[in-house]
Amino acid sequence: MTIFILIVLSSFNLYTTYTNTKKTIELTMANQARFSADEILLNFDVAVLESYLNSPTSVEKRNLLERELRDAKRLSRGSYASILTKNSEGIPRRIAGGKAEGRLHQADDCCLLSEEFLEQYSEDKPFTSRIETDDHVTFIASGVPIINNEGVPLGAIVVEIGVGKVTDITNEVMKNNVSFFIFSTLFVLFSFIIFVVFQLWFRREVTSRVGDAEETYQVEFQSMLHTMRSIRHDFINHIQVIQGLLKIGREDRAFEYVNSLTKEVDSMELPLKIKNPALFILLQSKWVRAQNDKVDMHLLIDDHQFSRLSSIDLIKIFSNLIDNAFDATLQFQEVDRFISVEATVVSNQYIFKVENIGPTISPDMMNDIFQAGFSTKVERSGVPRGDGLGIVKNVVAKYNGKISVESKKNTTSFTVTIPIKNER
Repeated sequence: MTIFILIVLSSFNLYTTYTNTKKTIELTMANQARFSADEILLNFDVAVLESYLNSPTSVEKRNLLERELRDAKRLSRGSYASILTKNSEGIPRRIAGGKAEGRLHQADDCCLLSEEFLEQYSEDKPFTSRIETDDHVTFIASGVPIINNEGVPLGAIVVEIGVGKVTDITNEVMKNNVSFFIFSTLFVLFSFIIFVVFQLWFRREVTSRVGDAEETYQVEFQSMLHTMRSIRHDFINHIQVIQGLLKIGREDRAFEYVNSLTKEVDSMELPLKIKNPALFILLQSKWVRAQNDKVDMHLLIDDHQFSRLSSIDLIKIFSNLIDNAFDATLQFQEVDRFISVEATVVSNQYIFKVENIGPTISPDMMNDIFQAGFSTKVERSGVPRGDGLGIVKNVVAKYNGKISVESKKNTTSFTVTIPIKNER
């Protein structure tokens, strides 16, 4: 298909160039013919034509007219030219200069001209006609009117150029421009290749972005599902406790228990406002999980949109870092579980920091944790392992940022720094 399209485009380009070149040459030759006719007229004695028209049957005056035309052509560097004038019926006839071979049909002492030529012929103004006969002979004819001293039109001097010359010149021009046509073809090929490569790159880029987004949302979905299951389990337990209290007639204790549940539900709401909608939803989800898993979670989020990053990239950074923090801190007792999440703007930089209480990362593993597929966690069905920090690293590199990690005394923190411009 690619080769076919290339051939079609190249053929069309060649045909268009040839046609335009031929038309340009024909126009040039038409102008040349008209210039020659003007030059012949300048050296032609109009009185000789008037004398002949007054005695059209005089052989002497006819010969004199032919001689005058030949002399005028010789002084005009020679051109095939003839004199035409209208008869009593208003039809042009040739009265001097003979006829072009293969173009006209002899009829007595006059010549029948083609219909195309008759339509263009004029004794009042210059004209040009491109004519093709029944036997496929073509030529260009340009004429200028012959006006006497009284301003009366007597006829026209017509100069003819065979189109065969036009074809020869066109072919010669095309031959001399072979390198140009080759360049044009290569340019079309190069443009088409660039288009195809761009399409392939664009599709791969879209597939990659969709894949990363799908992986990120898959992890978030699994996390939300886990949280919902825990909440459902706790909800059933709470209902059973309330039912038990009501059965034994302890409505007062049941009322107190409901009040405590109300306070717990209120604690599930995110305790601060966040401008970025995607970040708000993510942190709301993580906050609920923290409350459900008995994790002491602290949030410090500046009043900014963080619009330098796309929403999906912002989610990739925080979701992966926070999920890793949860996995680490949940290995400790409830009393020790702690996660801190910060998103601040300092000196035209985004500072994203996630800190948690958890196992210390050994110095030997510091360079490995950002490698795709590397993980110290036990693989869980349906949840990818070992790609989170690699994804974060790629996103940070995309924005010319930096990511650093510090781990000591059962405390680990990841800090992302991304330069920004004109943040509003």
